[in-house]
Amino acid sequence: MEGNIERAKQTLLSVSIEELTKDLLEGMFAAYYDKASKEYKESNYETTDEIILTNKEYPHIREPKIETTLGTLAFNRHVLEGSHCIQHIGFQNYPIDKKGLNKLDRMINVLLIQDKITPQELALYIDRRDQFGFWFNAFNSAALSASLVRPMVDVNKKKDMLFEQYKEQLNSNDSAEQILAINKIEKELMTDVRKNLESDYGYDLYRSGDGNLDNNYKTINVMRGAVMNEITGKYDTVKASLMDGITKDDIPAFSNSVVAGAYPSAVGTAEAGYMSKIILAILQSIHLDTDKNSDCGTKATIPFTITNKNSSYVLFRNIAEGGKVVMLNHDNISKYIGKTVRMYSPQCCTHKDICAKCAGHTFLNLGVDNAGLLVTEMTDKLLNLKLKSKHDLSQSAKILSPEECVIKPTQNLYCDEHDNHFMKNKTTMRMFIPRVLEEISGFVNEDSLIITMGLFPIKFYDKNDNVIEENFLTIPAMVTFNKYSVTQEDENYYIVSYDPESAICKMTINQTFVNCEFFINQVYLYSKSPQIPYNMLTELMFKCFDINKTDLRTPALGYEFLARRLCQTPNGEPFAFAYGKDPNIDQMSYKKFAYREAVQKSGALQGILFQDLSASANYGLAETLRGNKPEPTPLEYVIKA
Repeated sequence: MEGNIERAKQTLLSVSIEELTKDLLEGMFAAYYDKASKEYKESNYETTDEIILTNKEYPHIREPKIETTLGTLAFNRHVLEGSHCIQHIGFQNYPIDKKGLNKLDRMINVLLIQDKITPQELALYIDRRDQFGFWFNAFNSAALSASLVRPMVDVNKKKDMLFEQYKEQLNSNDSAEQILAINKIEKELMTDVRKNLESDYGYDLYRSGDGNLDNNYKTINVMRGAVMNEITGKYDTVKASLMDGITKDDIPAFSNSVVAGAYPSAVGTAEAGYMSKIILAILQSIHLDTDKNSDCGTKATIPFTITNKNSSYVLFRNIAEGGKVVMLNHDNISKYIGKTVRMYSPQCCTHKDICAKCAGHTFLNLGVDNAGLLVTEMTDKLLNLKLKSKHDLSQSAKILSPEECVIKPTQNLYCDEHDNHFMKNKTTMRMFIPRVLEEISGFVNEDSLIITMGLFPIKFYDKNDNVIEENFLTIPAMVTFNKYSVTQEDENYYIVSYDPESAICKMTINQTFVNCEFFINQVYLYSKSPQIPYNMLTELMFKCFDINKTDLRTPALGYEFLARRLCQTPNGEPFAFAYGKDPNIDQMSYKKFAYREAVQKSGALQGILFQDLSASANYGLAETLRGNKPEPTPLEYVIKA
């Protein structure tokens, strides 16, 4: 057999790219039914057959020799060598599962940004990648096996035991405590499922990351799980799987699950579409300086914590390190993982056209200066998440630490683990909740509670009502805040007061992409007053993504552009100008525009997007009389044409 595998390796190495066809690969790796002999024939080779490959045999290997597989060699030759990308990145020797393919796609995209490959070569890579995948999907992918279509006896026995063990938590009046218990049960059961399927050929679909075992298989064969009951405000836990059948008691919960899936899917198209319209209108006037050496001279930066998940979103950005400007790239980004860097940003740039030092080279390498039009991926991803929510109704929760709830460390708040994980205060405290939030779906203000995202200023007071500390809540989730007194109001805020040792809110949050959507709406698009420090806007946006396990696939620049456009000085200039000139400026001294006002004040033509031409025309006339010209936008070019 070893000799046969060696011959297969030589075949893959010796043929030209044009000869590496579907017929050749099928002849090597496909099992088939022989109609003549009426027999099932095993494939001649397996894609997982292991081989030793040297750089003398294949020059694109950068080590003297490696251990790899026949399938990996075929992929590198057909896809990477065939698209001329392999000469830049070398032989890629890891499983091409969902994670591996995402990694490879990012590498290829970077090659385009760096002008190492042409757009035509990128298109060739995509075509050959998809072609290779479709070929092998026909004869090398197993969607189902017997083990995947029937419940597991040992798993069902353990389910009965765990439901008895967590009976008290599952029946709790605290919905977050219910979810934490359900998550533990599901995690333990699905761990056993994976162990049982480890050697099963049908598990490949799920092992690769393409199939969602924790949703599809779990719902069909393990348990339906948690379904929110909007009447009781608690979760109904459905122990039965679809294979078990629906009991009478489960009918309401299953009905609720249908509504819970269908509603966001139906409404999501309108909501995400309107958000896309808003963001395009706001950012259409963002322009970059096309000179790659341009520098506005600012010393101001914003903090940004780089993680494995967000590192690709700050590639080709500049940071301040040791008195020097350092550009983040594939060669150095790994040494900053887990660190908070000082990043130059459009939020700090003092030029009208954002300089290359502050914007980096991400878009300049693509020859794009109207960069604001290319960062609406966030709304596309939100739409996809809403549409997919009807297929995946799984829930997850997290208990926040006090440190995660505020910008600055404080001794005045703590978590009472013996009282349902309530956040409590050691001294008198007041919350300043922006009044504009009633415009956002999901905000609730009643006599005994307020439901809102926990992002706003807070203050602590001594016995004489003197301010002893100013801070900011940074809870990136929808939270129910208890109220024990009449809410005070001023022009910008609802002011909620708490006596010492009040149960303010539970520090357990539901982790969902909806929290990220609410963050964008509340902090960027709708608020008319500052809620969090200007230089922390982008950092807290990505903290929200991290805590809620959400990726909207948008570069950090997208959120920095929003901050630049919507945060201004009292005299109408971008706050970025003031911050860029004076890094010590009060980070809460900016004037916050809601999206509609920001668009209308951009010019009359931009105002058309929000059906308020009159307000935009009046503002535009006033600006013309002052000698100020509006920023040109693509919409303007289209209309004037």
